Amino acid sequence: MPVQSAGPHSVGGAPGAARRTVLLTGASGVVGRALLQRLRDLDIVCLVHQSPVSGPNVTTALGDVAKPGLGLAEQAYVELAAKVAAVIHCAAITDFNRGAGRLEATNITGTQHVAAFAAAANAVLYHVSTAFVHTKADGDRGRTAIGYASSKCAAEEVVRSSGVPHVILRPSVVIGDSATGEIAAFQGLHQVVAGLFAGLVPMIPFDPGWPIDFVPADVVADVIACVVENRVSEGEFWISAGDKALRLDEGVGVVVEFAGALGRSIDVPRFVPPDMFDRLIGPVFLDALPVKIRQNVVRMLEFFTTYLQSGETKPSSLDQLVTLGVRPLPDQRESLRNSVRYWAAQKGYAQPKTEQAA
Repeated sequence: MPVQSAGPHSVGGAPGAARRTVLLTGASGVVGRALLQRLRDLDIVCLVHQSPVSGPNVTTALGDVAKPGLGLAEQAYVELAAKVAAVIHCAAITDFNRGAGRLEATNITGTQHVAAFAAAANAVLYHVSTAFVHTKADGDRGRTAIGYASSKCAAEEVVRSSGVPHVILRPSVVIGDSATGEIAAFQGLHQVVAGLFAGLVPMIPFDPGWPIDFVPADVVADVIACVVENRVSEGEFWISAGDKALRLDEGVGVVVEFAGALGRSIDVPRFVPPDMFDRLIGPVFLDALPVKIRQNVVRMLEFFTTYLQSGETKPSSLDQLVTLGVRPLPDQRESLRNSVRYWAAQKGYAQPKTEQAA
């Protein structure tokens, strides 16, 4: 799909204004925090529910996407709509284990409220969805992700049917900053790293050649910011590694290698066919584990099931978006290594001697 830019009148606000005001939801989340560091030439109003945020070009409004009118007083709603030129909707519940009611209230109903605000503001809506919006269960595994994926799929339909000019952005698995590894909150991939470090992953019931698609938080923020700054007014874009994704065994190898550099020797997990694990190994292996460890292993299996998707290579729009100034995807191994390094430092692991000397 070609990249469509909006004229100054199609994004709300004063035509030709030097700076535009953007409403950002989910500013305290992983993508939202990265966006606050990247959006430099816009005035940002963050709709804050619980966690405070701050920045040189940031103001906040106390509200809640799950409530009508975004939880704002009527006059505050009208005044905000009068000055906002674009809406970046990042707020969402991403925890697979949340109940269907919570997922629907935030991810679906919340999106309805945000779309209604964008209509009132005559603003383009930039809706942050997920590259795994079409996730399906693989047997018994992956079922906990279905509610989340369904809610994000329904939210996309809300946006499409709203009549509001909109762009849908679908980030893949988000890891830490490509250079520093820093991230607002550790994600599912970090749980897998923790499991590998703890020796809780003796085997992985997936094909080692399947791609594991992830994108650094700063890359996701850069794509969204470039699309907003260039006033793109329509399109659906995949923020994913696509054919540049590492293979599963390559990703595991990065973690094992880094653990070795820390002086922590961990065994490389054995890859076994999924059907063999489900029929013969899993029932015996899982039942023999203590309850807490079993829960951690099951969560890791859910992560792999959800994000590997039977070897599917995700579409990617990154090459297409280079024309907007989006920077190329950094080296995937180095980005993953930096995320593991940041996680390890935060968890109290001593850094590799070579890095300490540097």
